[in-house]
Amino acid sequence: MKTTTIRLAGLTFLALAAGSARAASAPNAIRAIDVAERGGAVEIDIRGTRAPSYTVFKLQDPPRLVLDLAGADVSQLASPIQVGKDGVLAISTAQYKDDKSSVGRVVVALEPGARYEVGPRGDAVAVKVTRGAAQAAAPAPAPAPVAVATAPAAPADNVVSRRADEAPVSRAATAVTGVRVSPDRVSLAVDGDVGRIEVIELANPPRLALDLFGVSRAPRAAVPGAGPFRQVRFGRDQGKVRVVLDAAAGLPSFQLKRVPGAVVVALGEAAPAVAQPAAPARAAAPALVARAAPEPAAAPAPSAAAPVAPVSMRVHAEAAAAAAEPSAAPHRKDDYAGRRITLDFHDIDIRNLLRLIADVSKKNIVVADDVTGKVTVSLRNVPWDQALDLVLRTKGLDKEELGNVIRVAKYEQIAKERQARLDAIKSQAPLLPLKVRLIPVNFTRANEVSARVKDLLSERGTVSTDDRTNVLIVKDVAENLEKAEKLVRNLDTEIPQVLIESRIVEASSNFSRAVGVQWGGNASFSPATGNSTGLSFPNTVGATGASGGGPTTGTASAPNYAVNLPAAIGQGSGGGIGLVFGSASGAFNLNLRLSALESTGVVKTISAPKIATIDNKEATIGQGLSIPFSQTSAAGVNTTFIEAKLELKVTPHVSADGSILLKIKATNNSPNSSLTGANGQPSISKREAETEVLVKDGDTTVIGGIYTRSTARHESDVPWLSKIPVLGFFFRGRSESDDHTELLIFITPRILNRQPLAQNAVAGG
Repeated sequence: MKTTTIRLAGLTFLALAAGSARAASAPNAIRAIDVAERGGAVEIDIRGTRAPSYTVFKLQDPPRLVLDLAGADVSQLASPIQVGKDGVLAISTAQYKDDKSSVGRVVVALEPGARYEVGPRGDAVAVKVTRGAAQAAAPAPAPAPVAVATAPAAPADNVVSRRADEAPVSRAATAVTGVRVSPDRVSLAVDGDVGRIEVIELANPPRLALDLFGVSRAPRAAVPGAGPFRQVRFGRDQGKVRVVLDAAAGLPSFQLKRVPGAVVVALGEAAPAVAQPAAPARAAAPALVARAAPEPAAAPAPSAAAPVAPVSMRVHAEAAAAAAEPSAAPHRKDDYAGRRITLDFHDIDIRNLLRLIADVSKKNIVVADDVTGKVTVSLRNVPWDQALDLVLRTKGLDKEELGNVIRVAKYEQIAKERQARLDAIKSQAPLLPLKVRLIPVNFTRANEVSARVKDLLSERGTVSTDDRTNVLIVKDVAENLEKAEKLVRNLDTEIPQVLIESRIVEASSNFSRAVGVQWGGNASFSPATGNSTGLSFPNTVGATGASGGGPTTGTASAPNYAVNLPAAIGQGSGGGIGLVFGSASGAFNLNLRLSALESTGVVKTISAPKIATIDNKEATIGQGLSIPFSQTSAAGVNTTFIEAKLELKVTPHVSADGSILLKIKATNNSPNSSLTGANGQPSISKREAETEVLVKDGDTTVIGGIYTRSTARHESDVPWLSKIPVLGFFFRGRSESDDHTELLIFITPRILNRQPLAQNAVAGG
């Protein structure tokens, strides 16, 4: 067993009476921090002149255990203590002191996954640390490499703060596709969602680094900056891309936001989850904590804060990183995004609780003198800002934030001060000078945005437009002029233009077949033909076909058909054959004609109207005829025109992800001469489709289809005789038809100004 002990020499400690009164009169001098290895664990004994009262909480990124010793003095201990064994990297101390109390802090830097136990042991606080299951099999890392691993891109001494921002991912980003820099924001366009972003603030020189995990591609050249940043440059590493924003002077306040398709660094906004650099009073903090963890071990204690209450309960800062601020809507009071913590206290002094929240949140908290009392809280895994609001509401308190400082006072006092400030502003408003500013409008009409600008102006403010130059003329105080110009810049963006291409395809096919027969003849029994009956009556007998006309003699030139069921043949269609059989004397003649028809036709009509329009504006294109119709009434003859035309009406709306919502009405009406009215006017054959569809840019969709088929079969027969097998063919006619028609409407939308649209989407974040 090996034991390392750090003790104070040459000091004499006086035993004082126990109790809170003694603690207030003389500090509990911490005499030694004993570190021993026992059975694969590190045991740390923090010994003082009396049993310390302490509060324990754990911080992540990197993991460390913080013990605040109430009324204790650790300023005489040597720090840091390098350990590097069994889950413990090092131990450091820090002293906080004001006129009323003192707090000694002991920070134990842990390996990831290390487990710990804390409890009192006589006049000491005993801490036992063991490695986690994943670390037990591997040798403990030496203390020196820890500093290199935590900040690979820069020396650890240059790291001011570091945090992780994580969010769920629906489509993981793989590339940074563009950068847009303005004085108030830097927008990084990405091709998806970035799940984990590490935000690192660096000094000497000042710069901000963003590690985008899962992203593998980025622009090679640096991008010139604007405002507080000189340039934006990129570097690639395994599994991530680092974006470095070089500051022109010092780092400004900022907030990281996520918008669809972009990561935005908004300047001039407080970032509640970003760790702030240590105050000057923290400069003497142990160097080991700064090396092993880019984030400071704790925020400096506000000078007005009270010491931690003498209770031995635990507060754990959860490992979850702070969630990103909502970007699509303004920050609401009930949107909490702070680091999650667990609080479990009984009758803790509210000042002590506020100090603990200040340590976790890295915020400076100033508490008014009249804020007193105790509170009992039991909160598990809640954001620290939500916990703070709940505590303040419970005690009738309120807060106001000024940068990185939170002021806590009674609700009535803050409300009274706010009202006084509003009254002062109102009283000064009539005295402020009015100025005039000309705001040009590029992509819309000035009169369309003037009403929205008017809402931002004071009672003395006015706005007018110059239609010739498309300029807004705004007159008001300087503050409102800035608001008006910023609103116009956000509204005056290039409107997406959409080209809609359509194909209206009509296809029809027809088939018909007909087979017919005609036959007939005549027979004569008379002396003229030499075959009289030999009777007085009837001496002459004649027979001829009846369907072709009256009785007559002759040949096929004037046939008399007994069966007249021909196919409808004629010039350019079908065919027939005629046969004549006659006797030598002309007494008997037989005429036979067979006819057949089969026709097939295919017709295709393709109409391709095309039109371009801007977002949310209806466009119409058409071509056709206006057919006159006459109407007769008591007033006379009135002529009206009915349109039969091809027409396309469409209203597009471009969504944020590049899809296009289309409201479409397509018509293809044409005159039909086969169906006419009483006065001979043709009827109108209508083909229409009206719908709303969502289509990706450049994709093609079918918005409508009409398919019709008409079949017919017709038979003409001579009764009874047509049913005779084989011979029945000569007593019947057959015809059949099969017609198909099909109508299809295809739509293809394309965004004409795609690149400006993407930039506007990023800038709008």
